[in-house]
Amino acid sequence: MKSIYYQWADHWDAAKNLYYIPAMPDATEYTIASIDASGGKDGFEGGDAFRPTINSYMYGNALAIARIAAMKGDMATSKEFLQRATSLKANVEDSLWNDALQHFTDRFKADNQYVHYWDFIRGRELAGMAPWYFNLPADKPAFNAAWKHVIDTNYLLGPFGFRTNEPSYEYYFKQFVYFEGKRGSQWNGPSWPYQSSQTLTAMANLLNNYKQEVVSVADYLKVLRLFARQHYLPDGKINLVENYDPNLGGPIVYYNWSNHYNHSTFNNLIISGLCGIRPAESDTLVINPLVDSSIRYFCLDDVRYHGHKLTVVYDSDGTKYKLGKGLTVLVDGKKKEVMQSGDTYRVVVGSPVKNTLTVQPANYALNINKNGYPVPSSSVNTVPDSLYQAVDGRIWYFPEITNRWTTLGSTSAVDWFALDFGQAREISAVKVYSFADNNIFSTSDSFIVEYQKGSDWLPVKVKESYTVKPAGNKVKTVIFDKIATNRVRVSFKHGSMAVAVSEIECY
Repeated sequence: MKSIYYQWADHWDAAKNLYYIPAMPDATEYTIASIDASGGKDGFEGGDAFRPTINSYMYGNALAIARIAAMKGDMATSKEFLQRATSLKANVEDSLWNDALQHFTDRFKADNQYVHYWDFIRGRELAGMAPWYFNLPADKPAFNAAWKHVIDTNYLLGPFGFRTNEPSYEYYFKQFVYFEGKRGSQWNGPSWPYQSSQTLTAMANLLNNYKQEVVSVADYLKVLRLFARQHYLPDGKINLVENYDPNLGGPIVYYNWSNHYNHSTFNNLIISGLCGIRPAESDTLVINPLVDSSIRYFCLDDVRYHGHKLTVVYDSDGTKYKLGKGLTVLVDGKKKEVMQSGDTYRVVVGSPVKNTLTVQPANYALNINKNGYPVPSSSVNTVPDSLYQAVDGRIWYFPEITNRWTTLGSTSAVDWFALDFGQAREISAVKVYSFADNNIFSTSDSFIVEYQKGSDWLPVKVKESYTVKPAGNKVKTVIFDKIATNRVRVSFKHGSMAVAVSEIECY
């Protein structure tokens, strides 16, 4: 962690004691800073600026390192990084707070004919809420007032989700980039799950850790529901994509790479926000559900917390779960006393339990880097990328994302997928993860596992076979007498529809 932290020294301005970053490395292409630094002509890259984002991230990193070092007893490191965090906090508050806009905003590092060093950018962005993700700003009315722009539909909240900047900006929603004739990724207005997740976490922090009257629980639930709806495409299928139109609704970029984009922290928003589990070092857990009369009940089960199994149940009138009204907490299956203070609850979880890690067996089929051994081969569809997708560790059943080896194009009733381990391996189990959409791909009628002995391919002696026959979008496990071999293959018998394999594992 320290090594990664120090690597950001090349983005440090010693004169201002702040970090700076261009648009693209901050994953926010076409921001106000980058667009204006280009004179309104572009903005994919450039626009170096002292941003609330990078400085908040580095504050959070420094604080984490300081706390972990203290737990380890490394007080020198703890002191160093606590000082770094304290300094960054002060400089963000003093230098990136824009009194005129009542918001944390970028200041330009770039200096050219269009923009000038240290000037504030000319508009509010949702990125200005990043400091609250780490509880960085002091609990002051002046800072907390920034949140009024987040819940106002004239500013950063559209009818269908957050905007990345406000409609008053000259280049708001101007489309600069297209991909194959379709709108490309931009941060000059569209709603991005990445930043929506950040802002919702920051809003939960505000409601939990700050004394303010700007944002209510009802405000939080409103935007959380808008964000939940963004996880569905217009056809009703769950598929979170890159960005959305906060004004008209629906996705903007949902082609090729964008399907099932890893952009949302929705689970965390529910666990630590809505359900209110607020992790801490103490043996006493604080739970503050962000609920109002519109939330009648929830049950969050099997949460691992400090080595314990935690269950949190909320039932407004006690009729849903029959455990009583309000909040009920179970630790390791036993009901615990809940101490309430206002809207906050406290439960003594007890001392942390150290769980012994179980050693997982090696998967000899895995080849993430696509070089060396094992080497995959097949009877059909011998494109290297397709072959390696079946041994890359990704078990995906998304029809929108191609991550599988298939028998497409085969004229045979039987096709095989083989692995050369490069050396003798002892194996006694093979797992096959089949993909099926019952349109192009169906499961194989059957398959057999074989191993090479000399020049012959011999079937393994099956001891157990879980699931009666290969099933679509599930795993089929075959257990057999241990063998030692350099090569193994799986032969699939299939009909007119092609067979697709998301992953093959050998143990």
